[in-house]
Amino acid sequence: MNIVNGILQEELERLERLQSKYSAMLDALPKGSLRKKKIGQKIYFYLISRNGEQVVTKYLCQSDSPKAKSFEEQDAKRRDLKSKVKSVKEDIAEIRRSLGKLARK
Repeated sequence: MNIVNGILQEELERLERLQSKYSAMLDALPKGSLRKKKIGQKIYFYLISRNGEQVVTKYLCQSDSPKAKSFEEQDAKRRDLKSKVKSVKEDIAEIRRSLGKLARK
């Protein structure tokens, strides 16, 4: 059981490093989510975020702007990183449960 315990400890440390790396990458991206609104015949990009209890909407650009693609890429990257962080947190919880079970035996 000592070998299994060691492997689980190593995996836990690896996942914690990965979680901190993902969190740092998330902090570098703008907070909130990208929303497209069609007004008339044009599409506009807005950043929706929270400031305490209040929802804040910030205008970014029109869809034909060169910045629009960059905002879409950042939003996609943020969504991907959030799902990875969630997955890593679930894995960490599972490993901690397993380590707890091994410690009781």
